[in-house]
Amino acid sequence: MTEAKPTKPLKPKTCRDGWRALAWAIAILSSVTLLPSAQAQHGHLNAGALGQNQGDRLNFANGDLFAASSGYVKELPLAASGTYAGYYEGGITLTALPTTVANGGPTAGASAPGSFIMVGVESVNGPSGGAFGIWEEGATSPTFEYGVGYDVTVPSSLMSLSDASLGAGSPGADPYGHLHGRRFTATEPGDYTVGFKLFDVSANGLNGGPIHTPSETLLVTFRAIPEPSVVALAVVGTAGLWFRSRSRLRR
Repeated sequence: MTEAKPTKPLKPKTCRDGWRALAWAIAILSSVTLLPSAQAQHGHLNAGALGQNQGDRLNFANGDLFAASSGYVKELPLAASGTYAGYYEGGITLTALPTTVANGGPTAGASAPGSFIMVGVESVNGPSGGAFGIWEEGATSPTFEYGVGYDVTVPSSLMSLSDASLGAGSPGADPYGHLHGRRFTATEPGDYTVGFKLFDVSANGLNGGPIHTPSETLLVTFRAIPEPSVVALAVVGTAGLWFRSRSRLRR
């Protein structure tokens, strides 16, 4: 009868290495997943208003999560092929909050029925010679493009957030909109701070004018990066550390 060999005790050093790897993983993930940024990366930037009365100001209902001051950065990786080849490209979905059950509402903070929300770019700061672009769904070149240094009081062009195909803009209609497929691009690597502003262009307010006054400007940071994103590198690094620690524990 063969005598069973005693189980080899786990080496203290191996335990320490495993805990060290876990600690590094937590540190890496913590450095790139600050709560506001994490929520915004996987969410939508919602447009609404501070009230639904004549003259109430439009606002970005969750703009605090996307604001440059929150630490949020939208990364734009360099596209090597396809429609956006040669551009640094990414997307944020901008929506107009609903007021009716049919569109998933009513949602607190939505603008007034009958309003029609559009967004414009007021300013672009970034690397010298760079340009920031907005592409409508299906576009093969930037629908709107703004060079670094662009700074105006009234945007030169506006993009609809309310969905006219659902009746938005008609008297009493839901201002809701959730339009996908739009993309943002940059032409040079570096950080771009872009100022967005909301406008009600309906004619359903006092004397045939808009119901709401324009929003305050929301500054959002975009980072054009030629290499893999920080988050991607963190995920790869964390996975490597984890497998390394597991391998040592099995020895």
